[in-house]
Amino acid sequence: MKKAVVILVVFAVMLAAMVCEITYVNKFYNGMQSDLHAISESIERNEENVDNVETVALCDKLVKKWEKGKKFLLTLQNHNTVRNLDDKIISLAAVVESDNYNDAVIFVNSAINYIDDVLLDSIPYLSNLL
Repeated sequence: MKKAVVILVVFAVMLAAMVCEITYVNKFYNGMQSDLHAISESIERNEENVDNVETVALCDKLVKKWEKGKKFLLTLQNHNTVRNLDDKIISLAAVVESDNYNDAVIFVNSAINYIDDVLLDSIPYLSNLL
């Protein structure tokens, strides 16, 4: 009987940890995606001057948020996934500061699409399990 209780307690702890992980990852990436959408809108509004104060401030905020959460995400997710998004975000900030409209649009849309893919893989759907 004691073994069954221990097994059930361990199972409950693992299940709770899994739910917390999924919730944290989804909340973090959804916040990143909303920040990326704000950057995208700012880039579109300021096509002639991508390195304006508003867009650069949004990129700096995004990079700081990313650097803060990246270390924890490396323990929860595939390292390649985190590093690929890291490259996209750092490149986006550099391109915005260099006032390159075309590359800024490409990098922000690439990061948004990448987060969409990550979010689809982070929730265990039946199709992901089979």
